Amino acid sequence: MNTNPTDSQQTENLDSCNTIKETFIPVTRFALIDTLSKLEHDQYDSKEIGSFFYFLGQWRHQEHQERLLRLKECYLPFSPDRDTVKVIERSNEELRELQQELLTEIEAILERANYCHLDDEKLDQLLSTHSAHGLQLKVDRSEYDAIMVYSRGADKDILEKRNWKKFFKKEEITVPTFKRLFLLLKLKEQEQRIKEVMEEKKISEKKARKIVTRHRKQLPKASDGEHIYLKLFKNIPQEDVEMMFPNTQVKFRLFDKIKLGMTAGGGTIAGVAGAASKVMAAVAAANPIALATSIFGVIGIVVRQVMNFFNTRNKYMLTLSQRLYFHSLADNRGALTLLSDRGEEEDVKEELLLYRFLLDKPRPRTELKQLDGEIEAFMQERFGVDVDFEIEDALPRLVKDKIVTEDDQGILHAMPPAEACRLLENTWRTKLADINGWIGNEEFSEV
Repeated sequence: MNTNPTDSQQTENLDSCNTIKETFIPVTRFALIDTLSKLEHDQYDSKEIGSFFYFLGQWRHQEHQERLLRLKECYLPFSPDRDTVKVIERSNEELRELQQELLTEIEAILERANYCHLDDEKLDQLLSTHSAHGLQLKVDRSEYDAIMVYSRGADKDILEKRNWKKFFKKEEITVPTFKRLFLLLKLKEQEQRIKEVMEEKKISEKKARKIVTRHRKQLPKASDGEHIYLKLFKNIPQEDVEMMFPNTQVKFRLFDKIKLGMTAGGGTIAGVAGAASKVMAAVAAANPIALATSIFGVIGIVVRQVMNFFNTRNKYMLTLSQRLYFHSLADNRGALTLLSDRGEEEDVKEELLLYRFLLDKPRPRTELKQLDGEIEAFMQERFGVDVDFEIEDALPRLVKDKIVTEDDQGILHAMPPAEACRLLENTWRTKLADINGWIGNEEFSEV
C-alpha cells in the first residue's frame, strides 16, 4: 500500500485483471428464448420448445425463491434495517454458525450469478491505486471482521485530465470499471478492536479507545460489530473501490499539498505583509478605525486561505456522495433479492443453451469441451458477445432433474420438450403433495 504507481502503470495493472473471458451471459433470457425456440428442428416446432423453456424458467424460479427465503432467515439477526420484533434469542455460538451459513450461501449465490471473487491480493492492488477523479483514499481493513468483494463485467470509461507534465494540456485517459460490484462488510466489535489496537501500538486502553472512536466517528452507533452490510453498485471505477467502504479516510495527494501550500501559504504571506504595512501606517497615523479595518483584513485573509483547504476536501466528499447516490443498486435484504434474481437468470440462460444444443444432437461426455466451444461460437455469431460458457455449471442441474439423461454408452440426451414439460409438472405436483402431508391440510391439494 505504500507504493505510488503512475497513472499508466495503474491502468496496466487493472487491465491485466480484465483479460479473462467472463462466465456472465450479457443477453436476457427473453432474447435467448426467442432465438433458440425459432431455430429449425426436424422433430419439434418453436411453440413446443418455447413452452418447455417457460416451464423450465418457472421451475428454477420456485427453487431460487426457496433458497432466498432461507437466505433472508439467516440474514435477519444481522440486518441493520429490521423493523420487526426480536422474538428468537440466539447464543453467540448459534450466531456464529448462522453467520457462517449466511456467508457460504451468499458466496454460492454470487457464483451462480456469475460474479468473480476479488481475493486479498487483487483487493490490495485496487486499494493502493490513485483515483483518476482526484482522490487519494485510505481504507483500514483491520477494522473489519468480514470483507467479501465480488465483481461482474468489466468496462472502460474515457476521462479528460490535465497533465502537468505537458503544461496542463488536456488528455484522455482510460479508466477500467466494474459493471457490477458487490460488497459485504462486518465491523469488529469495538471492545475487540480496542484490544487489538492496544497490542499493535503498545498503548493504554484509554488511548486505544480514543483511536478507535475517532476512526469510527462517521459510522452509526448501531454498527458496532452486530450488523452485516450488503451493497450492490454499478459502473464503479476499479481504482475507486475504496469509496465504497464506510470508514474511508480522504487524504490529500502530494500534488494537492504542494498546490495548496503555494496558493494558501503564498497568498497568506503576501496578504498579511500587505495588511501589516497598513496596520503600521494606521498605528503611525494614530487612526483607530484604519487600525481595526487592517486587523480584520489580516484575519479575513487567514480565514479565506484556511477555507481553501476545507473547500478542496468538500469537493472530494461531493465526488464520493455522487458515486454512492447514482451508482447504488441495492442494500442489505434488497441486495439478497437482486442477487437471487440474477442467479436465477444465469442458471436459466445456461440451461436453455445447453438443452437446445443437446436437443439438436446428443453428445458423448468426451465431446463436452467441443460442445462448449460451439455454444460460445453461437453466442458470438448471434449476439456479438464473447463469453466463457461453462457446461459443468448447467449439466448437473439438468441431469438432476432428469431433463438430460445419460445412456450406457455415456451419451447425453435431452428429453423431448413435451415430455420434459410433463416431467416438471409431475415433479411440482409431488412436491406440493409432500408439503400437503407436512402441514396436514387435506384441502391444500385441491386449491
